[in-house]
Amino acid sequence: MDYFSIKQDYYSGNFSHVLQDIEKQNIEDDTLLFYKLKTLLALKKYELGVCSNNKLGFVFDLYYKYLQSKDISELESNIKMETATPYEINVLASAFAIDGRLDESLEACVYGIDNSELPGVTELLLLAIQVALLDGQVSIAQTMLDNFINSQEDAITSEDELLVNLAESYIKFATNQDTTSSNFYYFEELSQTFPTWKTQLGLMNLHLQQSNIEEAQGIVNVLESDYYSVEQSEAAELYKPHFLANKITLAILTGSEEVDDLKNQLEQLDPNHPLIKNNKRLNTEFDEIVAKYKV
Repeated sequence: MDYFSIKQDYYSGNFSHVLQDIEKQNIEDDTLLFYKLKTLLALKKYELGVCSNNKLGFVFDLYYKYLQSKDISELESNIKMETATPYEINVLASAFAIDGRLDESLEACVYGIDNSELPGVTELLLLAIQVALLDGQVSIAQTMLDNFINSQEDAITSEDELLVNLAESYIKFATNQDTTSSNFYYFEELSQTFPTWKTQLGLMNLHLQQSNIEEAQGIVNVLESDYYSVEQSEAAELYKPHFLANKITLAILTGSEEVDDLKNQLEQLDPNHPLIKNNKRLNTEFDEIVAKYKV
């Protein structure tokens, strides 16, 4: 079965289309179930017991419980790496990453990539690269991508290539490579071909990386238009924290007086957002330095 359109919609943030496409299928395999349940989680529409008679569905139920309680023990005890599928390992590795156990998350991904040929290995690669970059291990992320491409040679399908290209774009963004060339064009093409909140924010990130203030402001105006803010209200709500974070960066670049107000909005909406947490950490460190050298 060809999953290309489903994966393209998922990774471009077109979640409603993902569910519509999956509903049209006459079968339900682990790949369809994985993307269906991931989409329901993203839309905050997940309900326990949706597919609990299926092992992967059961694992997602445990993952959902973990997201509510932050107690990972039940999920961790029910997944045995030796027998788990790549999709099941993906769920556990995601929980490890959220739990701050980045080394274990990466180890789980690597185990799944190296020991399975079942569907879901490329998804594990993408997650592994995201985790490695989050942990500041850029060289490991690049090595994993290179090894995967070399090992697959001509066996990479179009849907695999979709995830490989996305992984490569993350590495380039993290290392400031091809910011004005291939990586920029990648996000620009995505935003034009699949005009969603996620793709527009991705392109805005590239503009902010280059300090293209006018272009970044143009995307803010686009996302605040009726087409995005009203007709795509569900996505607008979902991506609001990311939008606010980008607006904060833009406000800092322009020297706007709105910075503090935007930070307050983001903190109220998502107090655990990385930008807010890093800002608090830096403020604490600064206060400690001041106190240390205060006469």
